[in-house]
Amino acid sequence: MVNKKVALVTGASSGIGEAISRELIKRGWIVIGIARSSDKLSQLKEKLKNAFIPIVCDVSKKEVIEEASQKILSQQLSPSLFFLNAGTAGEAVIENPNRFDLKIHEKIMQVNYFGVLAWVEFWEKPAQENGGANFIATSSVNAIFAPPTGSAYSASKAAIAKAFESLALTYFGTNLRFSVVYPGPVDTAGLKASRQLPFTWTAEKMGKCMVDFALSHKSSCEPFFFYKVVTRFLRALPAKYTMKLLGK
Repeated sequence: MVNKKVALVTGASSGIGEAISRELIKRGWIVIGIARSSDKLSQLKEKLKNAFIPIVCDVSKKEVIEEASQKILSQQLSPSLFFLNAGTAGEAVIENPNRFDLKIHEKIMQVNYFGVLAWVEFWEKPAQENGGANFIATSSVNAIFAPPTGSAYSASKAAIAKAFESLALTYFGTNLRFSVVYPGPVDTAGLKASRQLPFTWTAEKMGKCMVDFALSHKSSCEPFFFYKVVTRFLRALPAKYTMKLLGK
């Protein structure tokens, strides 16, 4: 296997994933961009040229992830960075407060949780054999404080964060690392809020932050200091005060 600065980025066709891809390429990395939209990937390929390798993949399906991974291996590529960033967000995660629907939980967990761990399962051995890798999961501040009408999304982000925390200890002392980033609001298509949220970052700022973090030796990153404080404050309050502060 040829040793190169190769990174795999899921959700690479837009938002944070696209920003991560651009930032890595600026720093001399080859990026394997994973997304469902072949059109968006093609457009990005035209801009980023040979440093960007697009692969169409639906991360909600384990067998498709395995096919994509086999394709990568067949090209003699083995990433040393895995930005497992793809996820269901925005309007797709807003729940009806008058009718609980388990299917929403199943759908979101399939993408935001199992769709992350499937990459780990496949690449555990190839990555170890090729010198090691860092797997970076994109969690959320909602993993710390779960807002109303977002139980499925919050649960999925908390679940993947806890899974990676445990994996970091399980593989401690090996050449595999597991890291978690907890973004606050980022100005992407997935950000849906009834009002402008304070301290919203651009995708470019978040992408640079995540690349800097991935190249460090830290295991977790909460870059939004305001939300680091506020989420814990809201979680500690009685529900009636929390709802008043949220305007509910």
